[in-house]
Amino acid sequence: MKTYFVTGTGTGIGKTYVCALLAKTAVAAGLRTAVMKPVQTGMTDPMLGDLGEVRRRAPGILEIPSELACPYCLAYESSPHLAAEKESVVIDFARIRHCCDEIVARYAPDVMFLEGAGGICVPLSPRVLTCELIGALGFEVLLVAPAGLGSINHTLLSLEYLRNREIPVAGVILNAFSSPPTEIELDNIGMIESFGNVRVLATASQGADAFSMCTLFSA
Repeated sequence: MKTYFVTGTGTGIGKTYVCALLAKTAVAAGLRTAVMKPVQTGMTDPMLGDLGEVRRRAPGILEIPSELACPYCLAYESSPHLAAEKESVVIDFARIRHCCDEIVARYAPDVMFLEGAGGICVPLSPRVLTCELIGALGFEVLLVAPAGLGSINHTLLSLEYLRNREIPVAGVILNAFSSPPTEIELDNIGMIESFGNVRVLATASQGADAFSMCTLFSA
C-alpha cells in the first residue's frame, strides 16, 4: 500500500481539488483508494467539507465512516490549534494513527491520501505543527503549489523545510494552470525540478475534471 500526505505551500491553493483529482486518477487506475482529512475546521459534519467535496468529485473511492476518515471535525473556522482550543480538544497523533490503521485493516486500500489543513507549518496545538504529524505518520508528501508567479520561492522554501525535518517528498503538484499555460507557468516546472531536486508529478487547470499531466500512477 502507498500512503501520501497531501499538503501545500499555503492555504487556499486547491489541496482539496487536487486531492480529489488524485483519488479519481487512482480509482481509474484500478486502485482501492482511501481518503482521510485528519483535521477539518469550520464545520461539524465532515461530509459538508473537504471530504464531501472529494467524494463528489471521485465517487469511486472507498466509503469510510466519518469518524475514521475525519477524527477531528471542529466547528470554528480557523487554524486547527485555535479551533481545538475553543472546544477544549487535544489533537492526538495516536488517535489519527489508530484511524489510519483501522482503515487499512477494514478496507485494505491500495493507496491512501491524507489531506492536511493548510500548509506544513500550520499549528495543531500551541506547540505542535502539522509537519510533526506528517513525520509521526511517516507518509510521503505530495506538495501542492500554485502554478504561477511566486511558486518557485514558496515551493523551494517548503521543500527545504520538509527535508530539514527528514520528511520524504514524493513530488510536487502544480495547480491552477492557465489554459493554455503561460510561459511563466511552464518555466516554473523546470525551475522547481532543478532547484528543488524534485519531480513535478502532475499539473492541473482549476475546474478541470482531470490532471493535464500526471505520472504518479504510471508504470
